[in-house]
Amino acid sequence: MTGGEPARGKELVRRYGCVSCHAIPGVAVDGTIGPSLEGIARREILASKVPNEPKNMIRWIRDPQGLMPGSVMPDMDITEQEGRDIAAFLYTLR
Repeated sequence: MTGGEPARGKELVRRYGCVSCHAIPGVAVDGTIGPSLEGIARREILASKVPNEPKNMIRWIRDPQGLMPGSVMPDMDITEQEGRDIAAFLYTLR
């Protein structure tokens, strides 16, 4: 669906520190700044404004400030393939 590898995406959310802000099932449950990512695959909307589709998920991961200026989610210089991998992992969170 995203052209990514879920297992690699799971490792990338650890490496990029996503868990410092988000509770992510199967990874960590400590993050409280951002929303929990539990069930993100079932959500209809991402970033409070775009349909939950692979291209939008990848864009949100890679360029949150471009999609929603002023968001607390920082740009992390995530590559296209890393964005695909992270999105693939997030779509396993039903």
